Amino acid sequence: MDNLVPKMERLLTDYNLDEDQGNLQTALEAAEQDLKQAHQFGVAEQIALSQGRYANLLAWFGRYAEAKALAEEILKNEQATNVAIQAYLIIGRCAAETDDIDLAEQAYQHASDLCRALNDRKKLVMSLYYQAGLVYLVRGQFGPAFSLIENASILLQEGNEVFWGIPFLRAMIYQILGNRRKVRQSLDELLPMVKPATRVAGSYYLIWGSLALDEEQLEKAEEYLELALRIGNLTGAPDLSVWARLELSRFFRLKSDFPTACSWAEDGLRYAERLGGSFLKGESYLELAKSIWAMGDFQTAENHLFEARKCFSVIHANYELANTAFSLAALYKQIDREQADEVWIEASNMITKGGYGFILERERSRSFPLITGHLRNRNLKARQAAENLVQQLAKVSPPPLRIYGLGQFAVWQGQRRIEDQAWQRRKAGELFRYLLLKPNHSSGRDEILEDLWGEHMPENAQDLFHQATSTLRHILEPDLPEKFPSRYLTVEGERVYLNLPGGSQVDFEQFEKMIRSAILTHNIENLNRALSQYIDDLFPMDRYRDWSTRQRESLAELRLSGILALGQVYLQQEKTLDALECARRVLRIDTWNEDAALLGMKACIILRDIPRALRIFLEIEKVLKADLAISPRADLRTLAEQIRKG
Repeated sequence: MDNLVPKMERLLTDYNLDEDQGNLQTALEAAEQDLKQAHQFGVAEQIALSQGRYANLLAWFGRYAEAKALAEEILKNEQATNVAIQAYLIIGRCAAETDDIDLAEQAYQHASDLCRALNDRKKLVMSLYYQAGLVYLVRGQFGPAFSLIENASILLQEGNEVFWGIPFLRAMIYQILGNRRKVRQSLDELLPMVKPATRVAGSYYLIWGSLALDEEQLEKAEEYLELALRIGNLTGAPDLSVWARLELSRFFRLKSDFPTACSWAEDGLRYAERLGGSFLKGESYLELAKSIWAMGDFQTAENHLFEARKCFSVIHANYELANTAFSLAALYKQIDREQADEVWIEASNMITKGGYGFILERERSRSFPLITGHLRNRNLKARQAAENLVQQLAKVSPPPLRIYGLGQFAVWQGQRRIEDQAWQRRKAGELFRYLLLKPNHSSGRDEILEDLWGEHMPENAQDLFHQATSTLRHILEPDLPEKFPSRYLTVEGERVYLNLPGGSQVDFEQFEKMIRSAILTHNIENLNRALSQYIDDLFPMDRYRDWSTRQRESLAELRLSGILALGQVYLQQEKTLDALECARRVLRIDTWNEDAALLGMKACIILRDIPRALRIFLEIEKVLKADLAISPRADLRTLAEQIRKG
């Protein structure tokens, strides 16, 4: 008995380490050994603890009946203890995985209430995490899910703790919503917690693989998904194994290898059926339907969509129901099924009611033609449903833009670079660059007409304006149907707005912000980083356009100020040659720059190169007299006189 406590503590430490790192098989074996030891010594408290740990691992492996039975046995003897919290968490997981989402929510709420009463912050984090992931995410309630995730994150920060599940779940939801920038941020947060060959690593690679598929980076996606699948097989994590197979199916669909895609989806379905939960089965049927549909077997695809709908209906998975209904509506429209309008109206109502407009962006290759077709439908309700979805689409943020204007002009939309020749049509590129330089990226119509088409008659200028806005609209969204509102360009009354989605980057705006901050902080690393962004002057193709002059000159002056600030810091840190080079860089660009001349003279004096110091003074004195008919300022003259006197 004396050896019991340290032995149990060691087993507990090993168990927690294995579970945190995702070594689930090892953790299960440790928990089973732990339980045997507890029964051997017959200590009730240790038995309850061991039962909780073992039941939790059984749930991870899909052995829900055994796990739930152990948890219920705990609750017979434990009512308001930390062990009872664990039991409620296990019951919640088992209920969620066996389609009783309402019971799962009740169990997690009991756990959360008990955590607060007992001030158990760590288990409260887990309660919130599971409720977010296994209840709200499944139901398609993304707002409440995010709220719980953020609450859990705050608790972790208060305890100076980390838990990999929070950034993973956040990344998963952002991936569904199509916010790729936020997905990357969440994955960056998750990365420090990733250990090789663990469930955490598998989850990390899975999300990266999904993101790469969204961006059609197929080679990268295949690498990530194969790693996720390998880890899923090694660790025995069942949900990871299913998701990896389904994403590999999507990978082969995007490669147009539909038989292989079907094979992976069928394999995922077999795994999901062994687990027994409806959510993963529904996901498997949905992916299988899409793969078979691509092969032209419409009847089988329809049957699988029906099966997916049955699975999602059981657990009230509203987002997935809307997603499935949309796929069915697209299928029926393609094969001209009699019920096409009815199914379309149902899908539209589900998307609108749930706020799932992002489905339209994720499935744009199908959604845009589908909506366009129904906008011409003679059925008034079907046409109204299409108009409702056009309004929904307007609320969905399009892919962010990366805009490069320093020494070049290039625009990237996600992973796609917009072709250079597209910008040369009907002054669309000039209008785009013009709006970028305006406050809030907006300008009045009359101002635009004057600045861009001032040499034309008013009627002709108006026509050219409409041509440019229409062309710009299609450059940014080439597959956008005519009646759809542009999400990048808005013309309202007499004003034009260029709307940059969240996550967009404009290099000269970033440069301006970075260089101002770096100048204030006198940080060499930050100054060099900011200056490296300045490839050359802004929009070289618009060099002689009046509307671009002020901003171009302002940025160029900021660059010179940054170089001078860098030179001053070098001089203070006795990096004199670097300081001298900064002075020379400025004077090569601006031969009148007296601050650069002063910096160069001081650097030469420290280097004891008096002739060069005087030469710098004489050169600027000559230039100023020749070009501006003025003498150098007093401090330069004083320093030169001191040098001469020696």
